[in-house]
Amino acid sequence: MDRPDERIEDREGHNEPETRKKESLGQALGFVLIVYAVSRLFYLVAGAWFARIIPVSAFQRLTSDRPFGTFNIWAHWDGEHYVGLAAGGYMQPPDNVSPAFFPLYSMLVRSFAGLFGGPLSPGALSLWGVLVSLLFLPFAMYFVYRISEDGWGPRAARGTVLVLAFFPAAFFLNAAYTESLFLALSAGSLWALRVRRDLLLACVLAGLATATRNVGVFLLVPLLYEWFRNRDRYGWRLVYLALAPSGLILYASYLWVRFGNPLLFYTEQERWGRGNAGPLGIVSNVLRESGEGIARLFGPGLLADPTLGKLVDRVSSAQNAFDLALLGLIVAVLILGWRVLPPDLSAYSLLLVAPAVLFGPAQNPLMGLPRYALVAFPLFIVLGVLLDSRRSLGIWLAVSAAASLVLCAMFVSWRFVA
Repeated sequence: MDRPDERIEDREGHNEPETRKKESLGQALGFVLIVYAVSRLFYLVAGAWFARIIPVSAFQRLTSDRPFGTFNIWAHWDGEHYVGLAAGGYMQPPDNVSPAFFPLYSMLVRSFAGLFGGPLSPGALSLWGVLVSLLFLPFAMYFVYRISEDGWGPRAARGTVLVLAFFPAAFFLNAAYTESLFLALSAGSLWALRVRRDLLLACVLAGLATATRNVGVFLLVPLLYEWFRNRDRYGWRLVYLALAPSGLILYASYLWVRFGNPLLFYTEQERWGRGNAGPLGIVSNVLRESGEGIARLFGPGLLADPTLGKLVDRVSSAQNAFDLALLGLIVAVLILGWRVLPPDLSAYSLLLVAPAVLFGPAQNPLMGLPRYALVAFPLFIVLGVLLDSRRSLGIWLAVSAAASLVLCAMFVSWRFVA
């Protein structure tokens, strides 16, 4: 596989740089907007339909969505916390939102609601959370497209965006979650770095990404790598890299002043049972929970109560098995990625998915893996390059979209996905 900036030979035997094959702004943006519109309509319609026909999980009674239906269907699970944060701040009743949730996304949700004169009720803010995610998603897709195109050409770029848009967890991109915003900022940072060659802009966007999710700090790896490769050009501009972790540093400073613990965003993870069980413990937990999930899915009584709610409950119980299969796919893509991607993007992808593997709770050892993989966009570049025929890409998209509908049905009916 050709890496970026390497020369390739076309069908006529001419040697030309892949990076010269660029589409115009109108062509690139037009494709991105079409994929954006089709994919979001696909999930929004499917989610609304699933919410109408699938009984809500009993877990819902334990949430702050009371009475049921107060929140948007896309503001479940972590979406509740981000809405509560936008409504009342950290550790304030009635939600008592944990500092484990970073502030920038909720600040934007509240700011947009206030800017347009909307009420700041939890129900209204849950809708604004969806709108903010939908607003930032086309930027994320465009940046991913341009990064892929710059290194591997328009065909790979189109495949990359399609694989991203219909990934099994892609419905999170229109939920009241940080995925769209983080992907826009992180991909925007690497677009500014790799395509525009603007180190300052790249570091500013990285700083905003670290105010959105703690894993934004891993952007330092490609930023440092690119500076080192082009140190004759950037020289003293190495100082710009101090901006990259600025969002995380400012948030930690705030936690120190207010709560006396700058690492509260990390220690609060214990609330969900997260911790490093060690290599043997991780393997044991993953295999045990995956096996038990499959046993519950196909165990006795499968046909005794064939109602839709019970069927979805059984599928939901096998979530750990799905996560294990997804982890196998991710590992395969990471290995193949070393031949496709430059080393900094491969390392960045690995760092993004590693926390879900290393710090999962015992009962859900790969908790969050589908969402962590969703923002590791270099993985989709690898797939966009490898799925270079319409047939292979079409088969992939069909299987991936089908899996995403299953997970989407679980999510909107208050069954845990990631």
